[in-house]
Amino acid sequence: MKIKVGNWKVDSKTLMRIEWRFPFPKIIFHEKFEKQVKWTLRILTLIGIGTSVISLPTIWSLILSVCLVLIEQFFERIIFEYTVFIVQQFPDFEVDYNQWLTNGYLFPNPEYAEHYELFNHFGPAYKDKDYAIKFFTYLKSWNQNSFDDRDNNICLSFVLEDNNSYSTYLYANPKRKWLDEMFMSYREKNKYEKYGKKQQSFVVQMIYWKNLKLVDGSLFPKFLNDQPDKGKFYFMPFYMDNDTLVPIEEIKILKYEYQVRKRSELTKRNIEFYYK
Repeated sequence: MKIKVGNWKVDSKTLMRIEWRFPFPKIIFHEKFEKQVKWTLRILTLIGIGTSVISLPTIWSLILSVCLVLIEQFFERIIFEYTVFIVQQFPDFEVDYNQWLTNGYLFPNPEYAEHYELFNHFGPAYKDKDYAIKFFTYLKSWNQNSFDDRDNNICLSFVLEDNNSYSTYLYANPKRKWLDEMFMSYREKNKYEKYGKKQQSFVVQMIYWKNLKLVDGSLFPKFLNDQPDKGKFYFMPFYMDNDTLVPIEEIKILKYEYQVRKRSELTKRNIEFYYK
């Protein structure tokens, strides 16, 4: 369930949830509710002390005692969580969403493919060369400015839409290795102050996408047909010069995979699900 707070929508699961762990369920609260839980336990203790000095029929005394024990056990099993946000560096320039015009492709000549290891080329095509270099350099920073993206730090995915179009998505991999190291350092830093609590780990980052119609002569179907989703290809930007797409090969990146799905195949676990 989503709870609206101002302009934000907060998933209630980040505040309170029940996880079924054999043999008993675990109740998990965010640490912001810690005071309320502690006061509830104190009140239950006072009620228990009060009822011990009140003369009640045996059966009612037993029922009340059992109820108090069950309620107290419920609260005793609560696990508290605290939240850590890591904010990915935002562009140091103004993002112009009108710059991304289309996608560019280059395919190796089959005559040379028999003798050389040649790869397909793909990338977003921008209106201006300077902007293309600036934006792609920013994308490359997600991979520590390395030429080789063996760990898939830069995610590239395609979604086949129902209206004879496709959407291209670019985003930093939320599971990249250096994030785990940072979250681990926060756990170590907070191990005394947050003793006994679990860490919620969140990443704040930008998602970029472009929807394009599948017109006659589109090279996108050829790319899907020629390029395996698990295989080497070059990822690089293009820019428009007199209605001609020009590649910028000096800042290309060697990629090893991409994802492609139909819109109907996406679930809430997929980042692309939320951006149409």
